[in-house]
Amino acid sequence: MKTNYVGHEGIYQRRRAEGQVGWDATEAGYSVFKTHVERIMARGNAPQSGRLLELGCGAGNMTVWFAQKGYKACGIDIAPTAIDWAKERAENDDVQVELTVGSVVTLRAYPDCCFDFVFDGHCLHCIIGEDRAKLLESVWRVLRPGGYIMINTMCAPVNPERLEGYDPVTLCTFFGDVPTRYFGEADDILAEITAAKFEVIRYDFGQDEADQVSRDLVVEARKPTQESITQHAAQDEESAAASSPPVS
Repeated sequence: MKTNYVGHEGIYQRRRAEGQVGWDATEAGYSVFKTHVERIMARGNAPQSGRLLELGCGAGNMTVWFAQKGYKACGIDIAPTAIDWAKERAENDDVQVELTVGSVVTLRAYPDCCFDFVFDGHCLHCIIGEDRAKLLESVWRVLRPGGYIMINTMCAPVNPERLEGYDPVTLCTFFGDVPTRYFGEADDILAEITAAKFEVIRYDFGQDEADQVSRDLVVEARKPTQESITQHAAQDEESAAASSPPVS
């Protein structure tokens, strides 16, 4: 499939020129989302400190918020305007963050095993086709063993009457012939995450509302430690041995 991730640059240019506060038009939207994220973090699965990376950080609204909570926060986005905007926000709020123009698919800017926490605040559904597995592989690479990822992503079912350009065959929205968002079934998205070798800790859905465009899937997952991998391998061997027919 074609992609046009760099097309987000023009969107950020327009939104900044229009006086919006980021991808969302007002602070109210971010306030609701921050409350949502705090509710998830209160479960105790997410690390309470350490080095954090936000995928598709946009204007830095959440990256700066995480820095204010004490994380060593980093953000990456493909749009230079978004990163400039985020730098301005961090300076105005007097916080230290590391912001990078780059691809969330490759995360080439970061070395292996350098983050404790990766945060996806609605980035994964913007990634199309084979790039989705590449993104998850890259997240696996940059997370430390035992590291944590929180994924917030739109998923099926969708309201096609409110979703312009939606194709029920590919489960994508299109702008012309370019897919822009993927609305997979929750089970398929979870399968992508486990195929990338993450251990899913918990998943649930946002509240169903009559006028919403799609469902929202929230996944908490962890990169297993070597000890956990060894333990699972031993359990698999035991299960295989128990299910094997006796030798006569």
